Amino acid sequence: MARESGETLATVNRAVTMLEMLGTSGPLNLSQIADRMEIGKATASRMLQTLVARDWVVRSADRTYRLGPGVLGLAMWKAPQQHLIGDLRPILDALHDTTGETIHLTRLDGRYVVYVEQIVSQLPVRSAAVIGARSPAHCVSPGLAQLSHLPAEQLAWFLSTPLKRYTPASTTNPEELRRKLETVRERGYAVNLGGYRPDVGGVGAAVVDHNSQLVAGISVCAPVYRLATMDLDSLGVLVSDAASEASRLLDKAASPHG
Repeated sequence: MARESGETLATVNRAVTMLEMLGTSGPLNLSQIADRMEIGKATASRMLQTLVARDWVVRSADRTYRLGPGVLGLAMWKAPQQHLIGDLRPILDALHDTTGETIHLTRLDGRYVVYVEQIVSQLPVRSAAVIGARSPAHCVSPGLAQLSHLPAEQLAWFLSTPLKRYTPASTTNPEELRRKLETVRERGYAVNLGGYRPDVGGVGAAVVDHNSQLVAGISVCAPVYRLATMDLDSLGVLVSDAASEASRLLDKAASPHG
C-alpha cells in the first residue's frame, strides 16, 4: 500500500511539473519534454495522453504540446469567479428547487463554455458536468445563449472556423447558427436537444451587466427524454427570468450604494 501511494504521489508530481514547464516555456515537442523532465519518451507520452484527454494539454498540428483550456477552467476559481458564484448561488438554488434538474453556471471562453458551478439533480437519471470542464458553445444551451449576446465582430470570429458536428443535432452551418442566435436573443433563452451529447439537453439564458456586457450563462440540464415531456417555453421563461434576476443582483452588488 505504501509503495502504491508513493508511486501515485510521484506520478502526480511529474504531471504538475509537466504543466508548470509548459506554462513557463511555451509549446514543446515530446522529445523536449522528456529531456527536460529527465524521463523516458514512453513515460512522457503516456502522461501527455492523459493530460490531453482531460483538456489540460493540447497537441498542435506541428506535434508540440501546450497548456489547454482545462487549466483555464481551474483559473475560474480565483477571486472574481468566487464572488460571481457566491452572488448567484441563491438564484441557482431557487432554479434547482423549482425544476428538480441540474443547474449550471458557465462562462464563455473562446469557442467553449467552462463550467464554474453546478447543482446536481437528485433524480435517479440525471445529467452532470465536471467543474472546470468545457463544452463547445455552439452545441449547448448556455453556449448558444451567450453567443447570442456577442458583439458582431466577436461572433464573426467565432464563425470564421468550421463548426464541428458532434451529433446529428449539432448546428454546423454558420448562417443557420447565426439565424438561431437571432431567435435566441429575441426570446431570451436557448434550447438544446442533444446537440453535444445525444441524450443530454438543456435550456439556457445569458447573464449580462448594466452595459449589456456578457457575464455568464445559467442553464437547466436534463436528459433529452425528460425535456421532451416538458413545456420548454415555460421552462425557457423561468430560466430567462433567473438570468435577468442574476443581472439585477450583480448590478446591485457592483453599485457603490449597494
